[in-house]
Amino acid sequence: MRVPRALQERARRSLASAEWAAGLPFVLEGALRAWSLSFEGFLPLGKELSLLLAVRTATGERAVLKGSWPAAAVVDEATALSCWAGNGCALLLDADLERGLLLLERLDPDRSLRSRDDRAALVAAASVLRKLWTTPPDGHHFRDALVFCRDPVLDLATRRQPGLERALLDARLASAERLATSPPAVLLHGDFHRGNVLASTRLGWAAVDPCPLVGDPAFDAADLAADLLDDYVGQAGDRQRLEQVLAFLCQLLPTLEIERIRQWMIVKRVALALDDRDHQDREWDLTFARLLCEASPE
Repeated sequence: MRVPRALQERARRSLASAEWAAGLPFVLEGALRAWSLSFEGFLPLGKELSLLLAVRTATGERAVLKGSWPAAAVVDEATALSCWAGNGCALLLDADLERGLLLLERLDPDRSLRSRDDRAALVAAASVLRKLWTTPPDGHHFRDALVFCRDPVLDLATRRQPGLERALLDARLASAERLATSPPAVLLHGDFHRGNVLASTRLGWAAVDPCPLVGDPAFDAADLAADLLDDYVGQAGDRQRLEQVLAFLCQLLPTLEIERIRQWMIVKRVALALDDRDHQDREWDLTFARLLCEASPE
């Protein structure tokens, strides 16, 4: 078994992860034997440092073996999936957290909500979110979504970053301040976009690849809205489209407030612009952030 070149390139960012990638085939082959799995092929790469294998169990069940850099993120993903127990998401079938391995129910990797029109995608996504937004378990160790608002390094960077309009920096800080008073926390997916909702024989649609957090449900809604609007920003009528998406989302999920979704979008979009090294991506994020600020009632 060979590690795909794209994953090798990611792993070269540090010596430790490069060594992990080199040993990954042996870890995965050991898991295939230990869990009596038959290998059927590679699936598209997961986020960051992870590799997905299409496998079948000893009973013929279709599954996914996910090998990830063994870190707290893998533990969080497994914990969240256990909490959801397949309600709105792929089932967790087994795990070896020490080696960064998860055995998951296999959904349809070729059919995500990106294959649906915007309205149908929002309806399906809202149904999934209603299932995922559950009470966090007692004694959990998930991060609070407010870490995106309280990062002192980022706050300092926003005051020094050249090329960003002061209005955008102030809007990010003001939005972060407003979001500090949060509604009751729920368990969040943490990276909720159409590509992370796949067709499921069992459920119709189900979420995959969570980066779980706890906090304001508007956090997940902001990711979904931003994903839907990416194709429209900078085009004629983009502000109207923004308002339509936010209004329909709040119609589907009545506990949400349009302004809280917009504030989360501002916080995250300006942060992306600060982090982007690619000039073209940075300009796109700035255009998006300007649209959000211009559409704000304040």
